[in-house]
Amino acid sequence: MKKLYKTFLFALGLLAAGQSWASSWDKLSQEDRNRLLKGEVIYQSVKTTDAEGKISGYGQSLALIKAPIEKCWEIFTQFNKQAEYFPRKTVSQVLDSKPGFALVQKEFKFYGVKIRYVNRYMIDAKNYRIDFSMDQSRPHDLKDTAGFFSFEKVGPDRTLFTYGVTRTDTGFAMPGFVQEYIAKKDLPAVAGNIRKRIESGGTWKKDSD
Repeated sequence: MKKLYKTFLFALGLLAAGQSWASSWDKLSQEDRNRLLKGEVIYQSVKTTDAEGKISGYGQSLALIKAPIEKCWEIFTQFNKQAEYFPRKTVSQVLDSKPGFALVQKEFKFYGVKIRYVNRYMIDAKNYRIDFSMDQSRPHDLKDTAGFFSFEKVGPDRTLFTYGVTRTDTGFAMPGFVQEYIAKKDLPAVAGNIRKRIESGGTWKKDSD
């Protein structure tokens, strides 16, 4: 009952705020909003159409974090510490950085296999968004990957987090339904761990992979 009351007060606060916060929140279905308010992490399959009418898609996961957006950004952008809480990630090392950009060495352990590559982070601090793509000029075990991390203000102490992988190519032949299955498991796991890390004030760590 107490949890339900808090959820009601938060929803009431959103109504009072009008359209000043979180355009992505406004676009969500009522069902998805309710799930996020209950603490669920949700997965979405997003379809897009280009100028020539070609349809493509990607997966993304969303979580509602109980923290101000500034605190979310502060903790998440400590890129050297991401191996402490990202699922499967064993290495996260900043090789180079400057305003609006970071080059990050990554290593993941995926079902016993180590996968290494370097990502280019294009950092939009003003809009709390990071777009990433793989640096093809450096050694890599994946053929390609790209995506984004986005934080959007939903209230003074609530932030909508979205993690999307817009392109992934392992370099191995893999049926589409297998890729979809992996995405549905891994993307929500990342979003969930990021929420735990931020809501703990940057202290929560995952169990050993």
